[in-house]
Amino acid sequence: MELLKFEEKIKEILFYCRTYGAYTLFDGKAPTTDFDGEELNRLCYDGFKIAQSKILFELRDLQKVRQSTEQEIKQAKRERNQTLLSELTEKSKTLDYQSDIFRNLADSIAWQMINGQHYFYRRLFTYESGEKNLNDKSFEYVIDFTNKINENRDSFCLITDITHNIQLGDCLIVDKEGIKVSEIKSGKKNSEALELIEKEQLNENNVDSIIGESYDKEFKKQIKRMLTQKGKTERAAKIIKENEGPDSKLKDSKVKIIENDFEIETYHSAFNKLFKQLEEKDWAYDCIEAIVHVGVYKNDWRLYGQPTMKGLCKPYSFYDLISNCRLISEPIFMKPFTDKQILDIVLGRVKIYIGIDYEKFIEFSNFLGIKASWSTSKELHKYLDNKSYSPKEIFSFENRGIKVDILGQQMFLGQGFFMKIIFDQILPSTMLLKYQYQLTKGIENK
Repeated sequence: MELLKFEEKIKEILFYCRTYGAYTLFDGKAPTTDFDGEELNRLCYDGFKIAQSKILFELRDLQKVRQSTEQEIKQAKRERNQTLLSELTEKSKTLDYQSDIFRNLADSIAWQMINGQHYFYRRLFTYESGEKNLNDKSFEYVIDFTNKINENRDSFCLITDITHNIQLGDCLIVDKEGIKVSEIKSGKKNSEALELIEKEQLNENNVDSIIGESYDKEFKKQIKRMLTQKGKTERAAKIIKENEGPDSKLKDSKVKIIENDFEIETYHSAFNKLFKQLEEKDWAYDCIEAIVHVGVYKNDWRLYGQPTMKGLCKPYSFYDLISNCRLISEPIFMKPFTDKQILDIVLGRVKIYIGIDYEKFIEFSNFLGIKASWSTSKELHKYLDNKSYSPKEIFSFENRGIKVDILGQQMFLGQGFFMKIIFDQILPSTMLLKYQYQLTKGIENK
């Protein structure tokens, strides 16, 4: 897809994702405080439905082109045509990036459906890889189900397979009753499995003892897969509805959502100054709370900015803001930036690099009265051995983690803690106080 055409499609879908409802209700004028809230919801849902239709069309088309390109790459490899292989590989990367952007637009819809609540979002993400074939005949059942729900203006049904971050269920539905997760199964084998599950009241715990060797190995595996997915979906739905329950991914672990009583402060406003500086020169820089390095670059400084940030953040890594497309974070399209600024970032005309000085972070934490320090390698591994965490979920640098001590209980900070500072632009002070509040409440409630 040509760059100009791609940009126009993003711009159009972005309008329906985040602007259509209010724009239509107020006839393109400045919003007032006197309006019909239910009608605003309906108009927002109308926009979501149009956006989803356009995203689905683009993703299905991209999948066809990508599949064709993969075959061409295989042929080029067989023929040892390196020139053609390089061109096709570059084309494949472009197609993947365009797909990521369209999926991030769908994630922007999901983000609004759950009101930007990370803890709900995380329960719907299972760290699974791969993507469903959106052109497969069986996928039509999902589309038909979605279209039926979306006939009601007071409801919106999002197809989860067009998102990156909603991996539980086939559809995420919002209506007057709240949020729901729905599974849709089609095909003879699935129908037989569902009938057996219902008839025998099967679940993850009793499946082996009830059906035993009565069915062939493959059918039994299918039932177990369906029960596992069903269990995850039901646990996630319970947490979304009741704010507590067994973890959707680790059923033996308990989750309790603790609401914060203080406002979440971000450093979004710093970008207003940085973008203003960018009007007069090709780079702009700020350091948030003497901890977070933020560099914004355009033109040739998009390249020069990388070694500059590397020097500022050394020895730690820094991140490109647009790389959050696949992360559980506020989508780039939901940032309080102008449409032009968002498109400049998405299309690479502007680069934003963000990094954290973890030594300064530890100093700042202790200054706030929250005891923090680097762990030893032995302490980190002991913590991981005793907890039901994936090593990928806990922050570490050179085999050491950052531990905090609250009310005598020691905790290690997770990757998600720092990703919120980087990709959600939450102030380090807010993250620390929020974490302290949650841990304090959690310890007191035990």
